[in-house]
Amino acid sequence: MKIDFKEISVSWFNKLIHSDDLKVLADKRFDICLKCPHKKELFEGKEWSLKCDECGCPLSGKIYTPNTYFHKKGSCPLGKWKDVEDEYLKSIKKHKSKNLI
Repeated sequence: MKIDFKEISVSWFNKLIHSDDLKVLADKRFDICLKCPHKKELFEGKEWSLKCDECGCPLSGKIYTPNTYFHKKGSCPLGKWKDVEDEYLKSIKKHKSKNLI
């Protein structure tokens, strides 16, 4: 698997500086990850130490990825974020159309 340094850096930047919509999406993604059997805890009881055992990414950054399931590499490698990403994309489209009027 090839590491996408651009996605990683954008995700961590988004974790620091993000819109309210992206924060809601990240929180929903994280809720899904917390229930996933592929979630691994490096240090017991420390949310910051959670990682995806499927892709190897730390969850605290991965949930802020700009990628959705439409991207070639996708977002969640197991496709578990599709429903919340659809909701997010519809919300973004709605906001953009309001700003055009």
